[in-house]
Amino acid sequence: MKLKELIRDIKKKKVFNLNNFEVEGIAYDSRKIKENYVFVAIKGTKQDGHNFINDAISRGAKCVVVSKRPSILPSDITEILVEDTKETLSEIGNVFYSFPSKRLNVIGITGTNGKTTTSFIIREILNESGINTGLIGTIFYEIGERKIMSTNTTPESLDLIEMLYQMTENNCKGVVMEVSSHGINQKRIEGIDFDAGIFTNISSHEHLDYHKTFKNYLYTKLLFFTKYLKESNKKNKYAIINLDSQYSKTFLKGCKKSGIDFITFGRNKNSVIKLLNYNITMEGTSIEVEIEKEKLTFQSKLHGLGNVYNLLSGIAFAYTYKISYDIVQRAFLKVENIPGRFEFIKAGQDFSVIVDYAHTYQALKNLLLSVKSLNPRRTILIFGCGGDRDKTKRPLMGKVAVKMADFVIITSDNPRTEDPLKIIKDIEDGIPFYLKKKCVAIPDRKQAIYEGISMAKNNDCVVIAGKGHETFQILKDVTIPFDDREEAKKAIKELMEKRKQETLL
Repeated sequence: MKLKELIRDIKKKKVFNLNNFEVEGIAYDSRKIKENYVFVAIKGTKQDGHNFINDAISRGAKCVVVSKRPSILPSDITEILVEDTKETLSEIGNVFYSFPSKRLNVIGITGTNGKTTTSFIIREILNESGINTGLIGTIFYEIGERKIMSTNTTPESLDLIEMLYQMTENNCKGVVMEVSSHGINQKRIEGIDFDAGIFTNISSHEHLDYHKTFKNYLYTKLLFFTKYLKESNKKNKYAIINLDSQYSKTFLKGCKKSGIDFITFGRNKNSVIKLLNYNITMEGTSIEVEIEKEKLTFQSKLHGLGNVYNLLSGIAFAYTYKISYDIVQRAFLKVENIPGRFEFIKAGQDFSVIVDYAHTYQALKNLLLSVKSLNPRRTILIFGCGGDRDKTKRPLMGKVAVKMADFVIITSDNPRTEDPLKIIKDIEDGIPFYLKKKCVAIPDRKQAIYEGISMAKNNDCVVIAGKGHETFQILKDVTIPFDDREEAKKAIKELMEKRKQETLL
């Protein structure tokens, strides 16, 4: 593709020293530049691509896209000045990869909690319908038979567009993707034509380190519907809204104002997909719903209160796009184990161990409510809070932890650049003085997991919350391998061996 063709539709551009070369690729990271590439200088949260223009040129870039002109450029380099390089990145990415989202059924899921599990559920419904579907989210990106470990829940626009193109090349007809507030705010979903948008829920104490206020966070999430779904060129596009969420009215109002059709689900009497009842057992979850005065029951192998709503969103999606409920039921039974989401660790012990990604106040509350429904003898909770993240949720999580669990071990999560002891102190600040005897602080996460499992007796439940599927721990100066699930298995093995030796004595 010639440069002129690539940049033809860029809005409000100024071109200097045009060289109409054959473009071999596009990159926003100078380290990925090759001969005859276009380099787009974007400003991120930590780095400004404009500082790496010379590096990009030295690696073979023949054109640079900028929002501020560099002082000197070689005479054979084309310079394109635009107002917003983020928007331009998606514009030329779509041209280069032939607008792949136009050729896919694109389902976007946004909300504080439930995005990952909901994406797995809907992906399975589409696959069961005969629509080969890719996946983009927190745990991994799935393109055909290939899985790539995730770096961002919502990738940068160019990477996202390239993945969608690869999906079309691998005979995918659909894609389900998690849409994070960071992804919306940083324009990573620019130029994506969505068929549907799903709103799971929203918590008031999340990502405030980035968005500063809850109002900013709320309206960033809303922007997914009022801007990106609204601007989509797809026909028959829908918003699917959790009516039980505290802020659902804000999303409904936004959809109405934007002219977007919507479907609702929840316990609320006005829900199109109305939840009548649910039952959570060790075997899974059953939910009873009413749809157009018809009562239906669905079975799932997933556990937890949060998954009741994730399953509801799947039913609402199927209703919206006229997918049979037999297909939905088959799909539900195929979604068995989502890494780090209410994941049972079984190593022959006589008590339960659950690893879950819950790292918000509401997610932790729902997790402990779900565990309570299993009727354990005691609940032993191990959790911490991430460093360099919203601090206001820490005392709230401490308070709900000691009120709902029988015993709590407060430990490190991903402390990043913060002092782990300071994070623990912030959590402890929310614990009433009369409940402090129910908790202990063990900063070393490995030791905390071992201690929690060592305490467990027959029919107890040990809950390890916060990191879920993650296989690393981010410390101040280094990222180390660390997997809650593997550490739990090791601790169980040690405990069982110790008990065996004690029995022999």
